[in-house]
Amino acid sequence: MNKQANLLQPVSYHDQRVDIQISGRTSKLNHIDIAFLGKTIPRTYSDNKIHNSRGYDWWVSKHFALKSDLPEDKVRLYLELLEMSYPHYVELFGMAPSNIANQRIAVVYGSSRERVREAMLDDGFLRGVHKTAGGETMFYNRAGYNFPSHREHHQRYIVIHETMHAFHMALNGHSTWAPNWITEGLADSIASHVYDPETKELTVMVFDRAPMNYITTGLKQFKAGNAPSIEAINNDPALKRGLNFFVIHFLMQDPIRQHYFKRFLAKLMHKNPHSGDTLPTANRLLKEIFPNWEKVERQFQAFVTNVRPTFQIKSGPWEQNGGAYWLRSDDSKTLHELTISPHKQAHHAVLDFPRPQASSLVDTTLSESIAIKIDFEKSHIHRGQIGIGLRAHRVLHQDAQEHVIPLMLTEGQRLSLGSIASTDPIKSLALKSGIAEELAKTGRLGMTITQQDGKLIVIAATKNHKQTLNFNLPMRVNLNTLSILGQGMNHKLTPYLSSHTHTVVHQENNNTDPWRYAQPDLILRAFNACENYATILRHCRSQLAQYMQKLPDPSQHLSITQAIHDLISKWQPQIPTYAALTLNGIDINTYYDAQQPYMTVNNTSNTAVKIMISPLSLSSNKHTEVKAKTTAHIKLDHKMAVVNYTLQLNDLVAGGQIDLHDTLFDGVYLSVSKSDGRLTVELSGPYSGQTSGEISANFISYTHSGATKTVWRKPVSIAPYEHKVWRPTELSLQRYKMGILEISAILDVDGEPLKLTKRVSL
Repeated sequence: MNKQANLLQPVSYHDQRVDIQISGRTSKLNHIDIAFLGKTIPRTYSDNKIHNSRGYDWWVSKHFALKSDLPEDKVRLYLELLEMSYPHYVELFGMAPSNIANQRIAVVYGSSRERVREAMLDDGFLRGVHKTAGGETMFYNRAGYNFPSHREHHQRYIVIHETMHAFHMALNGHSTWAPNWITEGLADSIASHVYDPETKELTVMVFDRAPMNYITTGLKQFKAGNAPSIEAINNDPALKRGLNFFVIHFLMQDPIRQHYFKRFLAKLMHKNPHSGDTLPTANRLLKEIFPNWEKVERQFQAFVTNVRPTFQIKSGPWEQNGGAYWLRSDDSKTLHELTISPHKQAHHAVLDFPRPQASSLVDTTLSESIAIKIDFEKSHIHRGQIGIGLRAHRVLHQDAQEHVIPLMLTEGQRLSLGSIASTDPIKSLALKSGIAEELAKTGRLGMTITQQDGKLIVIAATKNHKQTLNFNLPMRVNLNTLSILGQGMNHKLTPYLSSHTHTVVHQENNNTDPWRYAQPDLILRAFNACENYATILRHCRSQLAQYMQKLPDPSQHLSITQAIHDLISKWQPQIPTYAALTLNGIDINTYYDAQQPYMTVNNTSNTAVKIMISPLSLSSNKHTEVKAKTTAHIKLDHKMAVVNYTLQLNDLVAGGQIDLHDTLFDGVYLSVSKSDGRLTVELSGPYSGQTSGEISANFISYTHSGATKTVWRKPVSIAPYEHKVWRPTELSLQRYKMGILEISAILDVDGEPLKLTKRVSL
């Protein structure tokens, strides 16, 4: 990243490269271009609504523009995380923002809450981030505002979460067409992540992880709410993150439910409800789209009832890097504990992030064993303690009681096995000098633990040394579960558990599908055709279901693809021609780049498609040919109110019509123009919610302070999508000389206090 080379230079989307390997929910970063723009504000979906701030600079990657006062290494980290998250944002919503090649998604990440407040004030807001929030994405300008907490995982979480909201808003201007459980549920779910800074591998949508454990939160809220239904959660505007998290994962853990959820999202976005209509519209659509809603509700109750968290933070500020766990520094004088107890019979994802990479320091091939690897903070080796708690059952008075037996490494020198009874002595063995010295140099130690003949056997290993340490332990310990224990250091401990089986296999082609199915769009097209024409395509649901439910098994994928192609060939003659075009992978949309309208024709079929537009487009006099597996962007005449088009794919010909004016709206704006010696003041309403306040005009003289005064004031209330125009006689330009007319609107826009100002020099 060369500041001098890129200083104040605009950088094209097409000139920015990002190389990411994607397999399911996991992204691995290989390369990223990041450019420093200084005070040059790039084009974003927040155009004209986001400004420069003292001490902040702009940086851009391919899809994101970050305004920050943080050090360069943090800027790079957050842009890397966002680029790794971007393909998963697209997968969740089934689409990308239409003009992403020309407008990036804006992100603000300040060094503190107060510094973020300054940036928000500079952008016209009259407050900072809510006191209870670690970040906030604003409806007015579609920008996410973030600041770091003391928790490293939260620093990453918040930028992935808030930028998900900004992505959501970039799709059609706002996010309020969706209820809380979708907006916050999707953002919390995708930000529930595991990140390995060593390999630059990010896994999103993690259900079962250690810090910020929404499973525990969700179970508490489910109990407190007396087992609420999805309908009740939808109709409750209160934010309950754990319940939202459960609904999203429930709907997306099953291939059939996932496709109905994707269809529901697309239909809800198309209906574009706002304000008080959002919740009832969503509730009605859920019941219309899912064929048997009562069954879905029963399945949700069973899903939550059977959820069992693997992780429990009993004490301590724990962090997670990949498969390693570590403690932030604190002043505790006692051991902190993180328990890891995988449930083999769970009906949900368990440890659904990549298992630790193999290490020569541990032996994971032994049956009935547990292994750990410790990466030491070298300056901390001779202080603090780190180790594990082994779980054993002791029978007292015919009652079996579970106990945790600590196996601790102290000061990098000795290994100690604790006792169940406080009166029993702690057993300690020293590491041999060779292994202790190499540990001090390399900062790495592996331990493989087994039990045999009343002994606990620990094989400690560095790169060139091994030592076997034997402890008498007559009780059997459970080697499928453990606690991580620590105090007074920042070492990272990686456990190798037999139940942690999640692996990532990167294929030649990137694939964000959660089941790694190579052609998810193919099944989605077939699914939507079936749902649209279920009365014509008899038994199509049962036919599709038998293949969709096999998606979690990769060995079935080739046969699934062939079966879906066979179904499409069978269905095509039975449905209308325009639907057959969609079924074959032809999709049409329109969007605006500033005031210029475009039509996109996305052709995912294996054959070229022709499109003819009437009136004629600016890009073609007769027709445009869109090659197979490509997308065409066709420039339209901005004077056109309606576009008529005809598509031809082989012998399939169909037409349609699009109203362009339906897509040109950009939320709250204040504009002032001169005409006929008078000012015209225009204000557009929001996408959703109530907006009210006051609009006023002040004349400020260049020469006479006595002439400065308020010349026009009016209370204002404006509805979503409404446009108001004023041409007051008080703003006749003949009345004012040698000064400035300042027009201000102070508004509460759907809960966001805002001041918009325009100035006219006279």
